[in-house]
Amino acid sequence: MKIRRLPVLHIEGYKELSIKTAPKEFLKPEHVYIPTLLPSPMDVKKEVGDHVLLGEVIMESRGRFPYPVLSPISGTVTAKVKKWYPSNKMSDMLEITNDFKEETVDTFKNLDPDNMTRDELIEVMRKSGLVGQGGAGFPAYVKYATKEKVDMVIINLAECEPFITCDYTCVLYNAQTFIYGFRYLLKAADCNQGIIAIKDKDINTKVIDYLEPLLDSNMRIELLKDVYPAGWERYTVETISHKTYKALPIEAGVIVSNASTCYSFARMLKEGVPPSVKYLTITGDAVNSPGNVLAKIGSPIPEILPLFGGLKEGHNPENTHIIAGGPMTGKSMFFPDFITTQTLGAVIFLENKNKDKKQLECLGCGRCAERCPSFLTPVEIKKELAVGNIEELKKLNVTKCIQCGLCSFVCPSRIDLTYSVGKAKEMVLRLGRK
Repeated sequence: MKIRRLPVLHIEGYKELSIKTAPKEFLKPEHVYIPTLLPSPMDVKKEVGDHVLLGEVIMESRGRFPYPVLSPISGTVTAKVKKWYPSNKMSDMLEITNDFKEETVDTFKNLDPDNMTRDELIEVMRKSGLVGQGGAGFPAYVKYATKEKVDMVIINLAECEPFITCDYTCVLYNAQTFIYGFRYLLKAADCNQGIIAIKDKDINTKVIDYLEPLLDSNMRIELLKDVYPAGWERYTVETISHKTYKALPIEAGVIVSNASTCYSFARMLKEGVPPSVKYLTITGDAVNSPGNVLAKIGSPIPEILPLFGGLKEGHNPENTHIIAGGPMTGKSMFFPDFITTQTLGAVIFLENKNKDKKQLECLGCGRCAERCPSFLTPVEIKKELAVGNIEELKKLNVTKCIQCGLCSFVCPSRIDLTYSVGKAKEMVLRLGRK
């Protein structure tokens, strides 16, 4: 299959805002909240009044690739509530009240990864409920359980979205643990070639200098251009392996994992602690002191925000643009009252400078199609969505959209094409499932 040259664009990073200070910690929330509906329906195993340990199974996903959801704290299930999820949707959630004892299940204690087989490592990965922490939330064990030959494992440290520095911070402050985890991801893949993909830019020099002396002989660092969307899985695979694929990277002999996923796997093997914390960037020009935080999964964002001095004077949730995730692919939120998840990388608070700027009619300039890395025509998709033409949307290959946000970013008329194309993709996929 021929590799097509992907359209890319340099975008201002604004990453310096959040890397000036060491990460903070938010590891003792009074309550955590675990969704029972999102991102997929769950079989709930615990009821109000039940005591749980850190790492105990509290629900099981019913998706195509089932995985357990574990409690990030020890304590008691005290309520079933509705709260906001970072996708700007409400979800039923279990409220767990912290007993602050951090009593942990024995499942992951005293592991000896040097003497574990590949299958045993993958099974531990499955039992931990580890999902890809770069945004997609795909169960990690599924990638590594492949029957195909794996030529290389790529750890994605590109972090190409503006503002976000959670992966950078995770690796910078835990370099040895990160490499430890990488070592056993390679073993789980039965692979002897590991690559860390990171952007070639000045702010990454420090983390590269930390990592290079720690690399095993079968590991190396590959520099990507400072462009968007360099962190997109296809771009990374094609740039490094010089191969392409139709659906999944394994077709090119490659497994791609996020840097934070690697770190969580390492903590589990090294410390006996399943995924229960996540590095998170709190940033934006409306925040007093942007930075990063290591927070318990399920922690409410309003309780974390004061660690960064809260919002600047004159700002409140009503007059601030709040984004869960990156500014290109994240979700605009009505309120900051949502929770930390395994896949949430950032919460961005921006001065709402464009609130009075209106959307204009399409100019027919073609920039959206010119810059689409999936080679789509977003404005045509928007037109067909408006009339509900499903068959035409299929012909326009809408399901190939990666929702990178570039079409909206380059549109001179400020048309929210990303939203329209994403909605069209969701519609076609939903009808396909039916």
